Amino acid sequence: MMTLHRRRFLELGAAATTVALCGCLGSGDGEPSYAEWIPATDGGVHVGYLDFSIARETTEGAQLLPLILPTDATGGPREVLTEISGSDSVDDPLLSWPLEVGGRLVAGAAIAVAVSGLDYLVDPKQPDRGIQELFMADTVAVGRGEIDLEEATERLRSGSDGPIGGVRLEATGSVGEFTLYEPIDDETLDGVTAISETAVLVADTAEEIRRVVEATQGDHAREIEETETFEWLIETAGDGHIGGGWIGPIDLEDVYFGDPSERPVDALLRPDDDIFASVTFDAEDGEVTADLAVQRPLDDATATRFESQFGSASENPSITVEDERVIASGTYSEDVLDFEFSQPDRTTTEPPDASKPVDPPEAVAEAVPDDAFEFTYEAEQDRVKVGIAEDLDVEKVTFSAVESDYEASTTTPRADMYMYLYVDSDGDTVVVSATVDGTSGVVARKEFP
Repeated sequence: MMTLHRRRFLELGAAATTVALCGCLGSGDGEPSYAEWIPATDGGVHVGYLDFSIARETTEGAQLLPLILPTDATGGPREVLTEISGSDSVDDPLLSWPLEVGGRLVAGAAIAVAVSGLDYLVDPKQPDRGIQELFMADTVAVGRGEIDLEEATERLRSGSDGPIGGVRLEATGSVGEFTLYEPIDDETLDGVTAISETAVLVADTAEEIRRVVEATQGDHAREIEETETFEWLIETAGDGHIGGGWIGPIDLEDVYFGDPSERPVDALLRPDDDIFASVTFDAEDGEVTADLAVQRPLDDATATRFESQFGSASENPSITVEDERVIASGTYSEDVLDFEFSQPDRTTTEPPDASKPVDPPEAVAEAVPDDAFEFTYEAEQDRVKVGIAEDLDVEKVTFSAVESDYEASTTTPRADMYMYLYVDSDGDTVVVSATVDGTSGVVARKEFP
């Protein structure tokens, strides 16, 4: 088995799943609830967060979330459902930046919880229990919700199957109301998991967890209390269903899921700047609101770029550039994101059999051209990038790595989307299947390396 360190947490997969949990991380009065979990630091700090009610309120809300949330497959390999990965459908950075960057900053939290063996806490098939708010409090993954301590403890101790296989943990101490657990075999997995009745924390060290817990108890200074710029960022743009940002300078290679150079307007919103942005979905009015706050050096040319680019697709954009600060806000109709506000359909189709040959039923063969998928093997990271070459009129496309038991799927296969499948380094087969009118068939198969 592999040694899984922090860097590997952020590289384990690329997918997103529909979740149906309630709670709103940043919609209450006063400062967002996640702010009390972020301890003061001497250097840069990053935050990414997700309120799971986004998927409950929008039929295709999860397709906008470029993050990973593993879930158990029924009677088969571990499954990762995806609704989007690598789509550039929104040509307005005021909206696209928080959707993409916020999701990729919080991706590490989803993977950290799953790797610890507590992935059932983010199971979309059980919307009434588990994690309701998920975020990165700088270097610590935090999942807040209702935690059954007896079940969570048993899973940690028994080594319940997770994305890297069963890893047994043992209690090593406590911090406040949290019990700390560490892997018995630290050559397979390192890090510390802390659980209480209301939260799960995962970090590299117990000291990082201690600082976060003490910050919530008022025994350690919080970033929002110590840094005026961070307070301004959160007050200006910190509310919403999904979002993220940082106090620079930070090294995005260490905290960003994916290639940081591919994020929107990377030359305007840089790792050395101070940034926060968020998106809020209003199901009642059928609107989406995006907010952005930036502090960075500004000359006339840079200010003009902000004014001309941010809010370009909004119905009523507002942007203020003053001294070294930019504040932008915009409201969008649901049409700009090509989704509807309604209760999502939770039905699923039977997973295709990955062992079948490339000989799909007639309906599937007619819907999927022979060259619909492109494969790129990335040996250093033990993964295969599968790209979709054109829009496909199918119900679902499923991607499977046979030996590693990784699986991903999308119900909105569009041109230029892609996803990563992590494969067995000793040899694996990637299989692509499509479903049309309830009938599934294998449409592509490729062996690696």
